Amino acid sequence: MTQPILPTIEHNRAAMDEALHRDINPDMHVRHFRTYGRKASLYYVEGIASVDFLQHYVLTPLTLLRDETPVKPLADAVHAAVYNCDVQSALTIEEAVTHMMNGRAVVFVDGMDSALGFDVRMFVRRSISPPLTESVVLGPHQGFNESIRDSITLLRRILPSPQLIGEMRTIGNTYPTALSVMYLDGAVDADCLERLKNRLDGIHTDQVLSIGALQQLIEDRPFSLIPQCILTERPDRAASMLLEGQIVLVLDGSPQVLVLPGSILHLLHTPDDTSARWQYGTFLRIIRLIGLFSALLLPGLFVAFVTFHPEALPVTLLTAVLESQSAVPLSIPAETLLMLLMFNLVGEASTRAPSLAGSTLGTVSGLILGQAAVEAKLIHPLLIIVVAVASLGSYAVPDYSLGLAVRIGQLLMLAAGCVFGVYGMVLFMAAGTVRLCALTSLGTPFAAPIAPQRAHNPDLLSRWPLWHQRWRTWLGSSRQQRVQGPMRRWDRRNR
Repeated sequence: MTQPILPTIEHNRAAMDEALHRDINPDMHVRHFRTYGRKASLYYVEGIASVDFLQHYVLTPLTLLRDETPVKPLADAVHAAVYNCDVQSALTIEEAVTHMMNGRAVVFVDGMDSALGFDVRMFVRRSISPPLTESVVLGPHQGFNESIRDSITLLRRILPSPQLIGEMRTIGNTYPTALSVMYLDGAVDADCLERLKNRLDGIHTDQVLSIGALQQLIEDRPFSLIPQCILTERPDRAASMLLEGQIVLVLDGSPQVLVLPGSILHLLHTPDDTSARWQYGTFLRIIRLIGLFSALLLPGLFVAFVTFHPEALPVTLLTAVLESQSAVPLSIPAETLLMLLMFNLVGEASTRAPSLAGSTLGTVSGLILGQAAVEAKLIHPLLIIVVAVASLGSYAVPDYSLGLAVRIGQLLMLAAGCVFGVYGMVLFMAAGTVRLCALTSLGTPFAAPIAPQRAHNPDLLSRWPLWHQRWRTWLGSSRQQRVQGPMRRWDRRNR
């Protein structure tokens, strides 16, 4: 039940002390003083509120008026005395406590049936630094950090327009966290925006501590292996998606933002593709696709051909495999599974190890374990090459979540190849493709604009020159799905 703020300051002090557990919470501070001839109290949280701002911009102006008589209503007089801070009023003790937890200094004055929260926030935060998981050669080297205000500012620097809307709200019932829903007015699809707001309103949980937890609460198919939302820590990538009509969710305390609706193509593209010349971008995408299919199919194909379809292999290769296999006690499927698990273990260990030792640990562990397994005749050498190429391919996938999905799919494809051979893998791939085409992201087809077909720029698996990409978007509103004018207008005039 809410507890109203009364004009009696002794009642408000007792209620605040009880709500803040001041007897055992040493960082909940209060300062008692007089202003306008009345008793007053100021509550703040150490470490969240700036003591310097508090002293200079709130306490000093109010204490200088200790003997003055207000010429206007008391709340308006206190508000007018502190003119350097943003002010919000609170009518209940619960609202006053919420203001404090958000970094405001809350002032109670005897005879005033409300409290005033002055913005003196000073959160400890990390400075702007390069992205850790989305490094690029060409393009900006700024990444989001844990401060929601810094993340919003980075986006507004790239898109300095009032059309960029940032609706502030909170998520979590017991321990609310600030959330900003950002979109470009005129580009976003109204139905998608309304659908997202309904999903956010339908979340009933005590707290949402990370953007990954928020993704699990709002995605369309939580049991799908492939993520239907895009996580990025790059402001330039988030800004490009805003231009396409997508919605960006910025959660306080998270160094990544959540973008939706998304498509499978967004998970495969990188900022380097657009920053580089179109020939280079196309080449990088081809290499990336080769890596993805190598990671997904190569171990299963190796086992299927050796076990079920040896006639499809060259005689010399098949002879070398069978000769080395004769000295190995394990079967080929067991060897392949063991090596895949070992490489996944090495990759996870190098990720969790300290940064200075991580890369060295991964390289040394792979070399030592692989060489020792071959010398002990537990694994034949060709299998190490196959598994190493497959592992490199999984690391070439630009999206971290999709890379994990590829690694799990790799094991499923291996199981299909071990049991049913190449035919089983083909059936498994067909079922996976059908499932991919059936997925949606915020109600929009996840495989679009390929399935279903939609008008789009020549920027799917290959990338054409920028001046050929004249469609604004295929995800946003119909007002923005129009053809732009020529980008290289100087081209014809100078010919």
